[in-house]
Amino acid sequence: MEGNQEKICFIVDTNILMSALLKDDSQTAKLIKSDLFHLYYPEDGLTELEYYKEYIISKRDKNLQRKSLEYAITFIFESVNTIPSNFYSDKLKEAYNIMKDIDEKDTLFLALALKLKYPIWSNDKHFQKQGKIQVYTTEDVLKNYY
Repeated sequence: MEGNQEKICFIVDTNILMSALLKDDSQTAKLIKSDLFHLYYPEDGLTELEYYKEYIISKRDKNLQRKSLEYAITFIFESVNTIPSNFYSDKLKEAYNIMKDIDEKDTLFLALALKLKYPIWSNDKHFQKQGKIQVYTTEDVLKNYY
């Protein structure tokens, strides 16, 4: 991408961040750190990430694990803008009504996407069912933007 082109904006789902945190040199981590994108994550999603912390630690390289996870989180979140919940709270009801029969846990991500009018980057197939916001998988991002 040339210096004068605008960056692509995405709302990143937790599964994307987990992928980057599981393996520091993964394609997903490289995409996040590539500086090609403006990435946004709902602040309330941090609870979900915290929930999976022990799982992530258990899957990371045994020599690195817990200590390096804190570094990896800091490193990844240097490239991800965490958005406070009060910014997208006016879209929560609409997002919930769309996601309640699909996967209501992802209401936050859709609410932020509706507010910012940016696509979602997620590898969860259920996001494709909502039809309101465009969704890209990592494969789509690689093919179209990397």
